[in-house]
Amino acid sequence: MCGRYSISKKAREIGEHFSVTIPQNFNGAVYNAAPTQLLPVIAMNEAGNLQLMQWGLQSKWKNEAGNPSLVINARAESLQEKRIFSGLLETKRCLIPADGFFEWQKAGKSKQPWRFTLINEGLFAFAGIFDAIGSRDGEILWGFSIITTRANDLLSGIHDRMPVILDLEGSKTWISQKQFSDLEELLVPYPTQKMKSYKVSPKVNSAAANSPDLIVPWQDPNLTLF
Repeated sequence: MCGRYSISKKAREIGEHFSVTIPQNFNGAVYNAAPTQLLPVIAMNEAGNLQLMQWGLQSKWKNEAGNPSLVINARAESLQEKRIFSGLLETKRCLIPADGFFEWQKAGKSKQPWRFTLINEGLFAFAGIFDAIGSRDGEILWGFSIITTRANDLLSGIHDRMPVILDLEGSKTWISQKQFSDLEELLVPYPTQKMKSYKVSPKVNSAAANSPDLIVPWQDPNLTLF
């Protein structure tokens, strides 16, 4: 499961890292990316440009409100089995730029958020798939889903799943390779020794929160040494 992540770098740095053109309406500095938000994506249909897409594909099933259920994650192990994903694997793969993601650890009746990053807290990409989710004023609206795999040792004590993380070489392969069957070796847990984690403020629990203090190490002020 991946339900929140960060892409806190400035737009210029993101563009230079992935060698893509950045849209004028994107400045970077997304500290708490959440489902339904418009977020930066590099897709096969325009691999040289960063596009803004909604986080979440629409399934055919309805939620309690009668709206299509939002599919924010896609399990790597069942990509080819589920109809909502299988038709997207050859031509609608994408990269989701990020520099960290969040998971929650149960702590009594509450949950403590943790942030997971690369050792150097640099940029990377999640492997993803995208599709049209509607239209507005004649313009196609696009959505994406993040592919997940089993957790590595760094995450396994908190959650049994993690997003598929790609380095630059893997990122280029993910959106340039024509046959999905040649890409399954990328859908594995990222090496534990190349990552780190730390606690962050519970303020990240609110999807409306978006500030730099959400991604810095946090110490519970109620804890003391005595």
